[in-house]
Amino acid sequence: MANPEVTIERGKVGSVVRNIPPFSVKYKDVFSLRNLYVMMHELLLEEGWHGFEDEEADVSAHSDLETLYSENVYQRGIHYGGKEYWVWWRAQKHHEGSRSEYFLNVLDVDWHCVSTEEREIVHQGKKMKTQSGELEMFFNARIISDLGNKWKNHKLLKHFKRIYEERIMHAHIEKRQKDLWRDVYRIQSKVKAYLNLKTWMPTPELFHAKRYGFEKEF
Repeated sequence: MANPEVTIERGKVGSVVRNIPPFSVKYKDVFSLRNLYVMMHELLLEEGWHGFEDEEADVSAHSDLETLYSENVYQRGIHYGGKEYWVWWRAQKHHEGSRSEYFLNVLDVDWHCVSTEEREIVHQGKKMKTQSGELEMFFNARIISDLGNKWKNHKLLKHFKRIYEERIMHAHIEKRQKDLWRDVYRIQSKVKAYLNLKTWMPTPELFHAKRYGFEKEF
């Protein structure tokens, strides 16, 4: 059975050759959405993830990551009240920093915040503006093959595409899948460490301030 064809972002197409089990983070407490937002931008940049704009352009601001930002306000009574946010980030990364014209790692990061309300707290003797509510983050990663469907649409190569992936490149794909799993798991663990949630792997001290993110302003 052929791998399903997908449209990634910015018109790029290919086939899903491997899916990584999804990861998620769930948090309900007081947090700084702004500082978490900035931390995630810096974390993805540090881990080598970029958006789908022109790769020659300056992507340090990561303005090409966000494909959806939705904000809704609900009145208390009909709903729990507060604001609801949906944010979608779409990123790509070349394996081990080596550019490939055939394979590409893709990561979807979906944010969902509900019952979010502004709250002022006293932190280290200072009044700080934060948010209170529920936050969920979903991390879905996969390996895309045959970028642009060059093999699929080629008269000769389309007959060897399956053999190439399942036999010749099988070991490479297996290694790539394990590395991608570790990459996404590491990102999830760093987000948990930032929010002071329990994690099952040792996480180095973040250069970002923990939890509220006010010990060091961005």
